[in-house]
Amino acid sequence: MKNYERIIKSYFRSVREFNEFESVPRDFGTGDLLYSSEIHTLQVIGNNANINLTELAAKLDISKSGASKFTKKLIEKNLITKSKHLSNKKEVVFNLTEKGLIAYLGHEKFDKEVFASIYKILSRFDEKEKEFLESFLDELVLEVKKLNRK
Repeated sequence: MKNYERIIKSYFRSVREFNEFESVPRDFGTGDLLYSSEIHTLQVIGNNANINLTELAAKLDISKSGASKFTKKLIEKNLITKSKHLSNKKEVVFNLTEKGLIAYLGHEKFDKEVFASIYKILSRFDEKEKEFLESFLDELVLEVKKLNRK
């Protein structure tokens, strides 16, 4: 039981540290301070040209109203555009602006630099250990989601 407690405490300590890291807004080369939710929204749009709100919300794993809130902020900062889809005039789609592309590429570089140390740790594990870790974390997420529904 003691090992379980230590593992769980270590996991949640890492989550708290990561949440603190993510809570700090950063400039990715445009002069705008972007929160984690904003830059991740920008990343999804950059990876999926002409994405609509429903697809964006699904890829971010958030509600459509949450995705709408993030897109409004990014439009105000001139990082994305909102336009009618060419083949379906009722559908609204989002794309990066030139300024948005700068932030997108800046975040890509930032991710590589920041996560290099974590990738180094993971590189020490063999494939079975990585599969176990991924499986454990996936199951843990499902269990925590169940707790959130109670």
